[in-house]
Amino acid sequence: MNNNFKEVIKTLQNWIESNEVILETKKWKDREEILEVEHLKFSVQTLAFEEVEAIKAFTNNLLPDSYYHFLKEIGSGEFFVGEYSTSFELYSLAQLQEYNTLFQQEIEEPIEYEFMIIGSHLSMGDWMGFCTSKTDEKNFDVYCHEYPIEEYVETSDELNSWRTFEEWIIKAVETKGQESL
Repeated sequence: MNNNFKEVIKTLQNWIESNEVILETKKWKDREEILEVEHLKFSVQTLAFEEVEAIKAFTNNLLPDSYYHFLKEIGSGEFFVGEYSTSFELYSLAQLQEYNTLFQQEIEEPIEYEFMIIGSHLSMGDWMGFCTSKTDEKNFDVYCHEYPIEEYVETSDELNSWRTFEEWIIKAVETKGQESL
């Protein structure tokens, strides 16, 4: 894990502890620049050591250390909750089990890739997770709901949207959830 990731985790911990981060957005209205301020909240639950270990077992310890570290340090839940929307949700053990079962049921024809879904992007209802059969460390993506699961790998390849979990978390925190797709 790189130092930037560790610093981002500390920043996120501070925001969660205070249950707030302020998002300032500059916009133009009637030829004047105005500053919009939104107070974003968090609905995050810390995970006991036993639950993180159970998640490791459920995922066959196939996911990157940074993901398990995130669960230990932060937990699961909803992140960057605004007045009208939430950026994303990372699943607890029970949710991982439930949504990965649902994910498997959504596959209409056999595919050659294996996935582990770890959350949802709540702006569009997209799955988020890892393609565990991909050998590259950049095996994390937010999968567009407009495409069938059978096309996820091809679509992510075409869009060049594969990234590491660390890269994704860093960008999501640096932009206060605004760039998390």
